[in-house]
Amino acid sequence: MEGYWKNIVEKYSILFRKLSINKPHQKSMKTSKMHQKLVLDTFEETKNDVIRKTGITPSDARISELLSDYLSENKIPFSSKSLRILYSSAIKNNPTEIKQPKIVDALCKYLNYENFVDYCTQNINTSVDNKSPTKIDGGFFKKNKFTVIAISIILFILLIGSSINQQRWMVWNNDHYIEVNFDLKKYDAGELKIYNERRIKYFKKIEANCEVEFFDKSGKVTIWYGKNLQGQLEIFTSLGLHPETGKTLKSITKYMIKKYFCQSYN
Repeated sequence: MEGYWKNIVEKYSILFRKLSINKPHQKSMKTSKMHQKLVLDTFEETKNDVIRKTGITPSDARISELLSDYLSENKIPFSSKSLRILYSSAIKNNPTEIKQPKIVDALCKYLNYENFVDYCTQNINTSVDNKSPTKIDGGFFKKNKFTVIAISIILFILLIGSSINQQRWMVWNNDHYIEVNFDLKKYDAGELKIYNERRIKYFKKIEANCEVEFFDKSGKVTIWYGKNLQGQLEIFTSLGLHPETGKTLKSITKYMIKKYFCQSYN
C-alpha cells in the first residue's frame, strides 16, 4: 500500500510543480496558457471533423455554433458568440480564461480526455506558439504543374461528393427540425446543421397556453423559452439554442409563466 501511494505522489508531483501550485500568479498564467491551448485544440478538432464529413472548411462562426450545440446537448448552455470571443483571444495569443470549470471539462471530454487535469498532464509541455509551415521542394510540382492540379481537382470533387452524401443534415422547419439533403446556400447561411437524432425527436416549438405541462411531477423543468427575431417569446420542449437567433434558451419559471403565458397558473 505504501508503494502504491508513493507511485501516485511521484506521478502527479511533476504536474503540480509545472502548474506552480504554490505560486498563485504563475499558476494563473499557466492555467491561462492551457485554456488558450484547449480552445485552439477544440476549434481545430471541430474544423477537421467537419472537413472529414463534408469536404468543406467551416468558418470560425460555424465552428462556434457546432461547439455551442455540443455544450447545450450536455446541459451546459454557452453561446456561440462567447466561444468566438474566446477563440479570438486565443488565436491572438492573448491571456485566455474560461471561468466555468464545467465548460473546461466538457471541452476536454470533447477531445477525448477525462478532464482538465488529464488534458494538462498530457499536454503540459506542448507549445501554443504558431509555427511556420515547413518548406518543401517545389521542383516536381513545377515540372508537372498542370497534371498535379488536374488530379487534385478530380480527387477533391470526388471527396466532397462522397463526404456530403454520407453526412446527414437537418434544418429548422417552422416548429421542428427535419432531415434534408446538403444545400451549399443553406450551409453558408448557417441554416444547415449536422443531423442530430435527439433534436429531431425532442426539440419542438409549441404553442404557449395554460394546458402546457411546464414541469414534470418531480418539479423538473420541461419547457425552455426565448425570443425570436421579432422579439416575441416562444417556448420549446428541450434545452438548446433558439433556431432563429442562435441564443441559448432559458429554463421556464413560474414568474414567466404567470406574466407571459398563463395568468391563472398556480
